[in-house]
Amino acid sequence: MSSNPRKKSSPSKSAPATVTSVTSRSTQQPPPTPESQSHPPQQQQQPQPDRPDHLWSVLRPTFRSKDVPPSTSPSPFPRYGHTLSTTAAGELLFFGGFAHHSLSNDLYVFSPRDCSVTFLKTTGEVPSPRFLSAGVFVNNVLLIFGGATELDSDGYPNGYDNSLYLLSLGAVSFSSASREWTRIVVNGLGPVDRCGHSMTMVGSKLFVFGGGTNRGSLNDLWAFDLNSLNSNPVWNLSYEPAPGDKPPPRSNHVLVTTGDRIILFGGIDMQKRYNDIWTFDVSTRKWTELRCTGVPSPRYGHAAVLIDDVMYVFGGRDVDRRDLGDLTAFKLSTRQWLTFQKEGPSPSGRTGHAMASSGTRIFMLGGRSAAGAQADETAFIHVLETSTYFCLSFYSDSLQV
Repeated sequence: MSSNPRKKSSPSKSAPATVTSVTSRSTQQPPPTPESQSHPPQQQQQPQPDRPDHLWSVLRPTFRSKDVPPSTSPSPFPRYGHTLSTTAAGELLFFGGFAHHSLSNDLYVFSPRDCSVTFLKTTGEVPSPRFLSAGVFVNNVLLIFGGATELDSDGYPNGYDNSLYLLSLGAVSFSSASREWTRIVVNGLGPVDRCGHSMTMVGSKLFVFGGGTNRGSLNDLWAFDLNSLNSNPVWNLSYEPAPGDKPPPRSNHVLVTTGDRIILFGGIDMQKRYNDIWTFDVSTRKWTELRCTGVPSPRYGHAAVLIDDVMYVFGGRDVDRRDLGDLTAFKLSTRQWLTFQKEGPSPSGRTGHAMASSGTRIFMLGGRSAAGAQADETAFIHVLETSTYFCLSFYSDSLQV
């Protein structure tokens, strides 16, 4: 498959790198002066809420399902190559992936409220077991596209899919009566079968970029308008310019959306690992490569989440196929990358994990971790509270790009 190259990549096009480090601890107050010690303030200060001492906190979820799928053990973890989406109620849906030595098509919901994981039994045209597919959740509907459906004897993808599946979950309670999968029958041409692609929503349109097959990596961008579901469902090729006007072919990259722009970072093809960052303007249908400072190392199989003006990126594999355990952040308005210092317990280096946000919190589930990780460490759910750990220098007026 295209995600197993042997050559190293060239550095991305960027301005000279000036990495700003971010510490996880809150700003410390100066020691009291003699005056303040001898004359305490007249007004009683309001108690401050407790703040975590470290960047990451760790959850061990409770498995509460009664209808355990026969293909799994009592826990849905460890798993990797799954999808992860946030519902309107702030719960997290994860689907498929590679779990317990086989491909999976199980669907679970994680509730941050009580730290529980529940298996959701579904009916209808259930997608076949797969990993490295892509999913989004919009208007109480889960959409799944593509993925690897077969593996060869070495564990690499050897069969792919290009079907679009829809699961209407109805109310927030996810009533079992509404959990029926539908395979969308699309008119005309569409994306070829693939895995390791990324998918995102802009308005009513679903966008799919890149991915890999046994024929190589891809860099096509397709759009599907959900408003066409009840009339004439079709895929539209959004962009096919001359070479050099768009990102090179790749898989195992990330996409996030802000307004009418799609942000692309990283990935891999047969010859390179990437650390470039591109934006696609949906209104002008134009790709633009951004010049940035503090660019992190090339990687693939990482995960990313956008909160406000900042894209958070964790992990992946580098040019030497080593699992990365770094947390970086990209501020869109200044085009500046930051690297967070590790303090206290941190997730092990990994690839194939997934991240999603609920409010100001980022949840990271699963992944494949190499040497140095605890045997069950990828069975934990790691949580990053972004409102607590923003370095003031991130917003400093002196940081101009």
